[in-house]
Amino acid sequence: MAAKLHKWHRRIGLLASTFIVFLVVTGIVIQHSDELGLPTKFLTNTWLLNYYGIQPNPIVTYQLNNQTVSHAGEHLYLSGKPITDDVEKLFGAVIQNDQIIIAISDSLIITDFQGNLIDQITKLDGLSESPLGIAISAKGTTVVRGGTKYWESTNDLFNWQEYSGPHPQWVAPSITLPALRQVIETYDMGQQISLERFLLDAHSGRVFGKYGIYVIDAAAILLLILALTGIRLWSVRK
Repeated sequence: MAAKLHKWHRRIGLLASTFIVFLVVTGIVIQHSDELGLPTKFLTNTWLLNYYGIQPNPIVTYQLNNQTVSHAGEHLYLSGKPITDDVEKLFGAVIQNDQIIIAISDSLIITDFQGNLIDQITKLDGLSESPLGIAISAKGTTVVRGGTKYWESTNDLFNWQEYSGPHPQWVAPSITLPALRQVIETYDMGQQISLERFLLDAHSGRVFGKYGIYVIDAAAILLLILALTGIRLWSVRK
């Protein structure tokens, strides 16, 4: 009886060892996730992203002469180059005084033509309302469409007054050309699954689909059986 139990103990141990190595390695890496910067590193493998069912976010683009301002997910792009994140919506962009003024859901973002951030203006800085549109007036001033009124910048973007001129020509979205779309979608998809989440899913078995959890459960049961048979063999020898 002991010989047969010992045989099964070895077989179970061999099978369980693979899961043990996998769980130990992923567990150690997850334990040091912040030190390794895993929350801010993302999956870029196309096969894995497709396996997760990741789809690119819709893209909104505004044309500015030979440049474009685009938004996808939470990211803002200048000619395909990501310039900032945590952006909910994009409502337009204009060029004034050799700067790009971008209207987003709660503020105005000012950049140079290389996409370097110069400033961000919110209602705390003097903006009258959150912008829902942006235009350049006939006299060259910046006009913002608020929820109730139109607002015109005076001598700088920190001072605003109610606009009273002709109806502004609000900038409208343009077509996102295929080459630009590909660049943005590649970056956007690569920012949706962090390495930390991937390892957590792998460690729990969720990365292997709806049956992956049961595989990990089976591995836990094998380890339990291994422990029990080990105790039994030890007691027999005693």
